[in-house]
Amino acid sequence: METKYLCSHCENAINVGNDIVLSAKNKDGEKGLVFLHTDLGNYESKFSAEFKIREGEKVKFYCPICHHNLTNLKNEKLAYFTMVDENEKEFTIVFSNIFGEHCSYKVEEKEVVKSFGYHWAMYSNPEWFLYK
Repeated sequence: METKYLCSHCENAINVGNDIVLSAKNKDGEKGLVFLHTDLGNYESKFSAEFKIREGEKVKFYCPICHHNLTNLKNEKLAYFTMVDENEKEFTIVFSNIFGEHCSYKVEEKEVVKSFGYHWAMYSNPEWFLYK
């Protein structure tokens, strides 16, 4: 089995090939699709045509299937979804929703098992992952 990425709410797959597909809304209220790389720590991203996000802008991410808001309730600068690895082990992936902040976290239950990106220390407070 290969790694799957799921909406933590509806549990439907949100990855296609090497991309995690999310719907998004920028600060101007414009909506579009965002494609994040499935390799954790790879911060390359693509956007649907004419959808613009500026450096430093906070983006709201939603499941593209059920439209559930993926914002972390404890820290609105973070969003999350579920990862199920090739061994069927489940993790929560938490990532910054500030465009240009390179930080994400692989969380098992309530413990960060791996941090990614050069901004990872920005959200080092352990309280942020206790609430989704």
